Amino acid sequence: MTFYIFTLFPEMFSGVFSQSIVKKGLDLKKIKIEIVNIRDFAKDKHKTVDDRPYGGGRGMVMKADVCTEALESIKQKPYRILLSASGKKFTQKTAKFLAGKSSVVIICGHYEGTDARIEKFVDQTYSIGDFVLTGGEIAAMTIVDSVTRLIPDIIRKESLKFESFSNQNNLLEFPQYTRPEEFRGLKVPKILLSGDHDEIKKWRITQAIKRTRKFRPDLLNT
Repeated sequence: MTFYIFTLFPEMFSGVFSQSIVKKGLDLKKIKIEIVNIRDFAKDKHKTVDDRPYGGGRGMVMKADVCTEALESIKQKPYRILLSASGKKFTQKTAKFLAGKSSVVIICGHYEGTDARIEKFVDQTYSIGDFVLTGGEIAAMTIVDSVTRLIPDIIRKESLKFESFSNQNNLLEFPQYTRPEEFRGLKVPKILLSGDHDEIKKWRITQAIKRTRKFRPDLLNT
């Protein structure tokens, strides 16, 4: 699978993509990541990629012509994503959908956003949450990470089975514990030390429901 990331700040990605699961995916040749500088597609001598918004207002808007030409430099037909705070919320379901694609383009918005006409040249506009970032670069890293870990043979299927948002009941993952058995007066629940796998399974389901009800009650209604 190939990720094409279009950005004004290519240097931001080197550290994140050289570590952990994304690095494993690259080493196994399960994924390929191409970082493309949008500024390379600007035609004027100043490499202008943004301009003042029509109608007035503060800030600068990324230009439709430059971004679209960058996008069209990819000759095959990848699934094309624009990152914007006003986009559709990115979810685990979206990550699974993208993991089935052979190639994905991610355009990182910046400044006050992108010319709205760019949306006509992409398949979907996504936001990773109900908050605003300076640009789409961190969101792009998030998407690449979440999709990469779902690609076969990068992480064991069993490890993914009970993760938050991935289990059949759409619950958050149950709480986990490891050594030491007691830490600053806080003890590991006795049931986890019992060796009774059936009871442990029941306890984990109960705890997953409690955790979901506490932190994400909306998931219990879906």
